[in-house]
Amino acid sequence: SQPKYRPTMKLSICSAALLVASASAFSPSISRSAAQTSSSSSALHLFGGGNKGEGGEAKGPGMMDQLAMFKKAQEVAKKKADLDKELQQTDIVGAAAEDKIKVTVKYVPAQLPVNPNPGYDVVAIDIDEGYLADAACDDLNEALVEGIRAAETKATEMVAEKYQALQNDMAEMLQGMQAK
Repeated sequence: SQPKYRPTMKLSICSAALLVASASAFSPSISRSAAQTSSSSSALHLFGGGNKGEGGEAKGPGMMDQLAMFKKAQEVAKKKADLDKELQQTDIVGAAAEDKIKVTVKYVPAQLPVNPNPGYDVVAIDIDEGYLADAACDDLNEALVEGIRAAETKATEMVAEKYQALQNDMAEMLQGMQAK
């Protein structure tokens, strides 16, 4: 009688052969070109050196350049915070009805992420007593709206002017960073 092959024996032999064949996929590569490639790709150029790619073109900023850019970004953020604080403390007055109504507003900077838009709060309204006694209700309403709009327009122009100066500072910083 001939020996009978068991299916588990065939499966074991096939599994062992497959395991030996695929073992090289998990073994480290020892070729010289692979070792050279890994050492050259692991160079990080942390201090800005060697940031030239193939053909001499610039690859990107080194770590020191990135730190300098981070410091500049912090300076800009501080300038913006100082500017917002200065604007918050400034009373901005708009007038209506031939200066008989004066509306005072204050700048309210954006409260991220809750309220991403800056705004203005009306903090005072000064109405001339003689005008108040003689004005019709509709005229008074129109003058108040006009005074609030005048104050907000004036505030918007002042904020835009201040932020334009900040934007110019940022542009100078970026030009200085690019010149390096």
